[in-house]
Amino acid sequence: MAQSAALLILPTDKKRDSDQAAPLLMQCLEGLRLAERVEQALRATGCASLRGIEVTVHARLVILGGRVPSYYLKQVAQTTALAVAVARPVRNDLEVAGPS
Repeated sequence: MAQSAALLILPTDKKRDSDQAAPLLMQCLEGLRLAERVEQALRATGCASLRGIEVTVHARLVILGGRVPSYYLKQVAQTTALAVAVARPVRNDLEVAGPS
């Protein structure tokens, strides 16, 4: 099973002290945890097509990216993400791969 990887980049403004950086760091960590929970929920659906969906969180917005084979699975992915990200917006940027 593929492992998800995340890169956390924080601003390096020398005027910013640790008291100001702490809330930003907490928000970033919260976003990473939320993205991981959404990815786990997508894997738990049992649909192999949903395992490869890219999940990112930016400013409390959950973003789904990648391709799925049908509009039905696009909707399943969105419904799954909404169930995990309660009271947070979800942007469904999934593309539907048409028949070859």
